Amino acid sequence: MADEKDRKKASNNVLTAEQDDLLDLYIQNLDGYYEELRASDAIQVEIETQHLKKILST
Repeated sequence: MADEKDRKKASNNVLTAEQDDLLDLYIQNLDGYYEELRASDAIQVEIETQHLKKILST
């Protein structure tokens, strides 16, 4: 019964196992890049905020 489900799952796959693993790795790298981008945006906002506070306080 389990073999039959595995065969159906395998026959419905468009990608090979190697391609699927490569796609997973690509998505992980893309997620990492996106998180780094969000972090750099937060840092940039903080820097600009501190700069504006300094300008307004003088």
